[in-house]
Amino acid sequence: KGYEKNRFCNMSFPLIGNERIKDSVCAAVSENRIPHAILIEGEKGTGRHTLARYIAQSAVCAEKNPPCGKCRGCTLFKAGTHPDVVSVSPEDGKKNIAVSQIRELRSNAYVKPQIAACRVFVIDMADTMNEQSQNALLKVLEEPPGAAVFILVAESKAALLDTVLSRCTVLSLSLPESGAAADYLTETAGCDRKTAVSALNESGGNIGRALEVLSGKSQKQSAAAEFLRAALGGNGFECLCITSRLEKNRPAAEAFFKDLKLEIASEIKKSRVVFTKKRLLRYYDGVSELEKSLVTNINLSLI
Repeated sequence: KGYEKNRFCNMSFPLIGNERIKDSVCAAVSENRIPHAILIEGEKGTGRHTLARYIAQSAVCAEKNPPCGKCRGCTLFKAGTHPDVVSVSPEDGKKNIAVSQIRELRSNAYVKPQIAACRVFVIDMADTMNEQSQNALLKVLEEPPGAAVFILVAESKAALLDTVLSRCTVLSLSLPESGAAADYLTETAGCDRKTAVSALNESGGNIGRALEVLSGKSQKQSAAAEFLRAALGGNGFECLCITSRLEKNRPAAEAFFKDLKLEIASEIKKSRVVFTKKRLLRYYDGVSELEKSLVTNINLSLI
């Protein structure tokens, strides 16, 4: 429900907007020419993982017109138990995908598939790989096994080496047109259009974040919202209690900064007092500067 039928696809495509990319992916799937290495980039909530799952399921589907959604391969994939689908992401509490993880992936890539025609390796948060990890991956991308597909998911390709990018088909997702996004939300979340538009406005047009808002997991209930209330109230101790949870988890810290900026922007929009607006704008600028430093190796406790 809410998905769009593409002229090349066997089934409705679970991605809103990005028509050129949908045409390209569906054509590749229907013609059985999925690239051996794909990089999907886009901000959180644009459908990166949705697209990655669609491609991965298509690759392990046993029918002629994948993904059928009914064969053994599709059933196992949807249950998260397909033996030929391997996912890699930073280990708990780590900020980067370790080179040891990539080396293990590289070894597994040469193992024959168990039930599908190929093995699929999904590297989530691929932009957290350091240079050593990327070079380890490059070795298998340069001479890929015939029965392996690599799907890299990242917020931005800027953190990846040119040598890695040159061996990947890059799919850059953007936010969908507001009308299509609102249509999708009204059907998927079962809300009226006014509520859908309001959620999109609160989330900057991002469908993923808008769904969080509509499902009751909005930023108002998040650590970012708690932090902003404490900061504006001058409660430094409570602020430290909230951020102490993030000191060993850089991905969580990055998500926190994004949510905090959204919270501040929402408060700016609601405030009618000029002095308060100016104060919040200065705070927003300060948070943005701190967020930039996260790409360095700055100590999280310090930031």
